[in-house]
Amino acid sequence: MSFMQPAFLSENDHPSCRIRCPIHGFIRYSENERQVIDHPLFRRLRYVKQLALTELIYPGATHTRFEHSLGVMYIATRVFDTLASKNGDLMEATFKEVAEFKKKPMARARQLLRLAALLHDIGHASFSHAAEKVVNKGVGHEDLGVLIIRKPSLLGDLLDKLYGEGSSEIVAQIIEGKTLAPQLGIMHDVISGEMDADRTDYLLRDSYHCGVDYGRFDYRRMIECLELAKGKGNMPLLEIAINGDGIHTFEALILARYQMNTQVYYHRLRRIYDRYLIEYHRALGKEMPDTPEKVIRNNDVTMMAQILRDAQHGQGDRKKWASRIADRNHHVLVFETGVNAEILDIQRTKDVHKALAERYSQYEILIDGDGEEDEVGIHKQLRRTDESPIGLHALKVIKRAGSPQPIGYESQIISKIPHRFRCVRLYADLPRSDDKLRKQVVKAASDEWLKRG
Repeated sequence: MSFMQPAFLSENDHPSCRIRCPIHGFIRYSENERQVIDHPLFRRLRYVKQLALTELIYPGATHTRFEHSLGVMYIATRVFDTLASKNGDLMEATFKEVAEFKKKPMARARQLLRLAALLHDIGHASFSHAAEKVVNKGVGHEDLGVLIIRKPSLLGDLLDKLYGEGSSEIVAQIIEGKTLAPQLGIMHDVISGEMDADRTDYLLRDSYHCGVDYGRFDYRRMIECLELAKGKGNMPLLEIAINGDGIHTFEALILARYQMNTQVYYHRLRRIYDRYLIEYHRALGKEMPDTPEKVIRNNDVTMMAQILRDAQHGQGDRKKWASRIADRNHHVLVFETGVNAEILDIQRTKDVHKALAERYSQYEILIDGDGEEDEVGIHKQLRRTDESPIGLHALKVIKRAGSPQPIGYESQIISKIPHRFRCVRLYADLPRSDDKLRKQVVKAASDEWLKRG
């Protein structure tokens, strides 16, 4: 065991600045990092909400990708420093095997990890994930983010100037994880692994701002229980593991993810407003942000201003979907499968949708959750009951006695929580005041479902 104090690349990399965060208290950053934080592309995240239109359901959910990104940098740094305090010599020797890390390997690794954590969401379009399926030709925020980081005219030149030639490329690789040297694999896992800084911060932050307790867990204890293990075969040279004292905190993380998804992220009204955002963007036609340049020119403020204008003065589908959002005039839920829908349940719901659309043709009936992309991942831990290990991970539990075991073998809770869930729902455009009609349609949907059972 070797303790290593945090190291810095230069005087300008010492954490001389600070900002107050409602989740983590003071988050400290350096003068060099301040130049990144003050860059227009990062400042743009001040105007991109973390949870799109969720504030229409949970009024406090007005927090942004800006504060979340700072939080991810904070947590990623705590994880790195905790691992370095236990296995600093091993980390240093491993990082040194990569040419770009020959000099000051720990300082360079720590700094580039902080930058990757800070910039992991730089490519988010307006309304975050909600409209991601259609803007920029469906290219995801991560792909756009690494383009922004790599491109000299965007962030590439700044990062290389502040942290040395080639730094922007390594930061992009840490976020992607695909072409990253295996010796640096744990840096990607710290940001985007099974118990990563991104997930930890958004669960805590979203829970706080939504006013719910589902996403809260003892993340400080979880971080303190992290260990390093040497991988075998084609595995990374170093793997993040957890000691036996941390099993319950990891269980709490997975439960938090499950409950936040079922209660907040997949809330019936949040889902229908996400649908409106998608349809509105499609209705924009040539005005849709369909290139990287158009995406980064916009944010929630500019797009919401356009939505409000179209709600008042727009035409056709633009006015239709904009008015739904501006007036909070949503379809009502008439059927849902629950959160464990299987393939047969999805097909049955599609059949029910078709029957309702024919029977109530005067009302618009929408289906949600029936696409492959609508399946929500909860965890990827290998369990004894899993038929195939493909696509799954085996987070090692390092115990005081005995050989390390996958946490899915050690934890009864993890062994019971499904890897993924899906809920398929039907919504109808019914008069909000006609409760009798709503109950009639709900019963008709239920009867159609039972007929196909």
